[in-house]
Amino acid sequence: MRLWSLHPDHLDAKGLVAGWREALLAQKVLAGATHGYRNHPQLVRFKAAPDPQAAMSAFLRPIAEEATARGYNFDRGKIIPGPVIAAEADVADPGPELTGLGFVDARHAPAAPPEPSGPAAPARPAPALLAAQTVPQIPVTEGQVRYEAELLLFKLRMRSPKMVDAFEDLLRTGLPRLHPLFNLVPGDVEPWEKVRNDL
Repeated sequence: MRLWSLHPDHLDAKGLVAGWREALLAQKVLAGATHGYRNHPQLVRFKAAPDPQAAMSAFLRPIAEEATARGYNFDRGKIIPGPVIAAEADVADPGPELTGLGFVDARHAPAAPPEPSGPAAPARPAPALLAAQTVPQIPVTEGQVRYEAELLLFKLRMRSPKMVDAFEDLLRTGLPRLHPLFNLVPGDVEPWEKVRNDL
């Protein structure tokens, strides 16, 4: 199981599909729906979140969005509904996993009644795309991000050589983008990471 701290747009097709499957498995584990993987090290940071299930739901959504951007059809209905990451508060096309949380897809919303006017008119409500709450970001260390970038580069060399040059160029200029659930903090590789020696 690999739950990448890197933004899903860095993943190759196999990595994106595997990331989706593994995150769905992690969602089941956190929901108590499976007996295996309960102590998997990749789950440590999600278990430490104030609401682990909400954090996993927030982790899955950007993966599904990246899949949609690439023309894949990941079933967003498999994501257990939960609060959004603050960065998602302006989502233009909420999936089914958000519509029950106060999100309304404007394309399917009922027509608004005419607004009253005059001095007694009530204040206009905020836009429909608001969530009741947000998921706090999870800190990830710079060392962890660097390790994951090297691991991804290793995998790209084997599976998707055409992506290697662009990713190497990106790494020469700095760190890759993070998944929106995570925020960068100083530090070494996370203690829960099972570091490979062959990178």
